[in-house]
Amino acid sequence: MVDIYNSVSLSYAVPCGGEDVNKIVGNLHLGQAKGGEPFFPLGAENDAPALPEEIIYYDDEGAVCRCLNWREAQRTMLTEETKDAVLVIEAINAEQARRARVAMEELQELVKDYFGVQGKLVHLTSESPEITL
Repeated sequence: MVDIYNSVSLSYAVPCGGEDVNKIVGNLHLGQAKGGEPFFPLGAENDAPALPEEIIYYDDEGAVCRCLNWREAQRTMLTEETKDAVLVIEAINAEQARRARVAMEELQELVKDYFGVQGKLVHLTSESPEITL
């Protein structure tokens, strides 16, 4: 799964990431950190807490991703045992949003082709900022 979303990220120049839904505690949020939210980066041995006002993905246990979806936590990372995942593609301007929409459709097709799973596409915006997983 990680190789698939990384290939889409490179093809469309949009940031892509993924988390194991069953490892998320409570709800998944995107917002400003208070500062100090625990975060053990993928491949690291030490906590690297979020900085005040940094934009992070977080749940009830702490930071899930820092630098938007670029730096992932070990706690919620996708593994071979992952059964339910949320995949994220981000855009910060109109051109990137156009590429992101095409990338999401390709990612959906690749997940279906490789895993036999029909994913659901959802577009979150400032006008429509949340969904129920």
